[in-house]
Amino acid sequence: MNAPKSVLALVRPMLAAMRQRPVARTFVACGKMQSASRPEAPDAQLYDVVIVGGGAAGCALASVLGSTRALNRLRIALVDPGKLDDTREWKPPTDTYLPRTLQITSRNKRYLERHGVWGQCYTDRVQPCNRAVVTDAVGRGMIDLDASPSLLSVNSGSMAYMIETKNLVSGLLRSIHCSSTPVDLFERAKVVQIEPGHSGIKWPLLTLSNKQSLRARLLIGADGGSSQVRKFAGISTYGNDYGQHGLVATLCLEQLNSAAFQRFLPTGPIAMLPFPGGFANLVWSMDQDRVQQLKALSDDTFVSLVNAAFRLSPAEMQHLFGMVHNGCPDRAIKAETDWRLGMHGNIGGDRQLLLAPAVAAMSPKSRMSFPLRMRVVDSLVAERVALVGDSGHVMHPLAGQGLNMGLEDVQCLAAVLEQAVLAGQDIGTQPVLQRYNSQRYVRNLAMQGVVDKIWHVFSSDAAPIASVRSLAMCGLDSLPAVKRLLVRQMMA
Repeated sequence: MNAPKSVLALVRPMLAAMRQRPVARTFVACGKMQSASRPEAPDAQLYDVVIVGGGAAGCALASVLGSTRALNRLRIALVDPGKLDDTREWKPPTDTYLPRTLQITSRNKRYLERHGVWGQCYTDRVQPCNRAVVTDAVGRGMIDLDASPSLLSVNSGSMAYMIETKNLVSGLLRSIHCSSTPVDLFERAKVVQIEPGHSGIKWPLLTLSNKQSLRARLLIGADGGSSQVRKFAGISTYGNDYGQHGLVATLCLEQLNSAAFQRFLPTGPIAMLPFPGGFANLVWSMDQDRVQQLKALSDDTFVSLVNAAFRLSPAEMQHLFGMVHNGCPDRAIKAETDWRLGMHGNIGGDRQLLLAPAVAAMSPKSRMSFPLRMRVVDSLVAERVALVGDSGHVMHPLAGQGLNMGLEDVQCLAAVLEQAVLAGQDIGTQPVLQRYNSQRYVRNLAMQGVVDKIWHVFSSDAAPIASVRSLAMCGLDSLPAVKRLLVRQMMA
């Protein structure tokens, strides 16, 4: 660090204190320190890494850095406006599942296991998924992907694992609490201001709502699609809003289920993701106005429409949506939906196996919604700044890859920082950070592009497009060897 002698005289005692690692600390917005053995410094507190954002990506990075032996001398801070201690001590409900759900690949699950995270989660609430059925309501195309060991001739885990967002984040926070390298948690603290380094110290300076100041050798943005850190770094974004919202809810099925089902409707895709005990997570994409109308329906009527969306034709669904739009009474909408399901929903033979299990009920007050958009950044790094997770890429949830991309960001950045520390390099410099950017930027951009193209292709109900995509889907489904290769790639 090139700095005037006066600055070095101030910094040296603080750097020496950093080598004597106390136990993990949590700082709350009132300024009180829990389990802290060091008095507040009159100036900004110096950290090697400051992570802004206590969601899944930010907590995963803090946990991985804290459990990596080569990085055990780094001083790390995690800043979030939420109550992180409450999340860490979360006790899950016994009669339902939370509607916000994550889909984790086998590769990322194994990575979390190696770093001691997976065992800190409530794994009895995690559902392995070995089968995914994707259908096209317009063109009647279909793909049935099965990752059963008997078909793959190898047992390499499941295709994916369904876990509640809060379950994963609470497990990550518990792993941080137990890590060999303490991570200072600044909870209930918003970032009020970020300033560039000055007075010879080029480290970004953060001012928090609790009046504390942190100076970071490396500042990590894990604070979501509207990232303050990204804006401070001057990293531009571009993309588009899909003009839709994702409606999520917790469903209770009529039978146990471990398969995922997705159906593409002209109004947007609908997906059912399995949970243990006959529960499931619903993710239904549609126009914002329609989402608000469906959220206003009774639980019973909404359940009938969910069953219809997986079974009835697009024309029939359009008729039902028209009744909702026109403000018909709930009982009339439910009666019409149930009649149509009775007339057309009982499909026999092999086709029955492609239908999502019937929904019996919905967990009360579990319907939530969020806007759907795609955001691409010009770069994942700037001077002493790196982005991970949604701060660096936002995409449609139809492929369930948003968090998986974020976890891959975490793996790559942690490996780059480990190499830099072992080589004696400054972890915040451009040569180090560019190694992370070169490995992740193109891969993220490619995945965003693929998901965006899938959405546009399936959002069209034009006959020629529907015929071509259905031909492609059915052609792929008729090639078992190709499907096995695809499944192995998904699980690798």
